[in-house]
Amino acid sequence: MSIVRLRLTGPAIAVERVMKTLESLEHVDRIEEVGDQQSHLRDDSTSLGLVDDLGTDFHDVEVHAQSDSAAADVRDRLVLAARSTGVALEFVDRF
Repeated sequence: MSIVRLRLTGPAIAVERVMKTLESLEHVDRIEEVGDQQSHLRDDSTSLGLVDDLGTDFHDVEVHAQSDSAAADVRDRLVLAARSTGVALEFVDRF
């Protein structure tokens, strides 16, 4: 099994579309959003509640693929899905 760790940043509806792409792949055993799933707002009270703070959120996701080649396919599909939805995609080694 190979694990692909990624961070998606963007509007919730766009992130959901990217996640649906992952769910459609046969060679994916599990998709799990990990970490703090609350809004990631700044501690600076002067900016709390502003549109810039509420407009996007980030999601840390682990994808468990059946093999290294399946993980490569997951990465390729994620890049295409992120481009088509306007979501920022970052592959990470750990969260």
